[in-house]
Amino acid sequence: MAINADEVRVAGTGRVFTAPKGTALPTTVDTALPAEWNDLGYVTTDGVSFTFSRETEDLAAWQGDKIRVLSLSEPKMVEFTLMQTDAAVLQNAFGGGTIDTVGAVTTYTPPARGENVERAMCIEFVDGDITYRYAFGRVQQEGDVNFVLTREGAVEYPVTFGVLEATPAYTIITNDPGMASADGGDDNAVAKSSLKAPSMSN
Repeated sequence: MAINADEVRVAGTGRVFTAPKGTALPTTVDTALPAEWNDLGYVTTDGVSFTFSRETEDLAAWQGDKIRVLSLSEPKMVEFTLMQTDAAVLQNAFGGGTIDTVGAVTTYTPPARGENVERAMCIEFVDGDITYRYAFGRVQQEGDVNFVLTREGAVEYPVTFGVLEATPAYTIITNDPGMASADGGDDNAVAKSSLKAPSMSN
């Protein structure tokens, strides 16, 4: 991979969407998401934080050498802070709940203890003509929700979604030409992948 300033991406603006579990994930970036995807509105300038971890354990031999590294788990998290207050934001922040409106009065009732709704999620960012969509088949709100009521700032809802097992667990969709080659830019990628190992027969 050569140095190329045109491949530096800045997530200047973006949006966060969630949908009911089982909703088909997006496969393009040039069309609007269907109505079942809820736009969660303004996010703080901290943007969206992704964590893709790998918890491992060394496997040592009697002779004292480390011979393998075992992958025990691969936790994935998506974190952001929502700035608007509406039904979709509260239900995402608190893991579910119901909304009832009678006349001009609306009541939000949080989910019962032990209840936590699974959702699909799509994070989108735009950099000029380039769009990225990070799509997750199953997520669940896992973090604490700490918010403050103050006269000096917006009411904000920090949320942490854990990524649950799915096939695939996530996809990244983009029209970025720099992503077009499977191995990050080597034009011989396809040819190399088709090469066979030499025969061991006599």
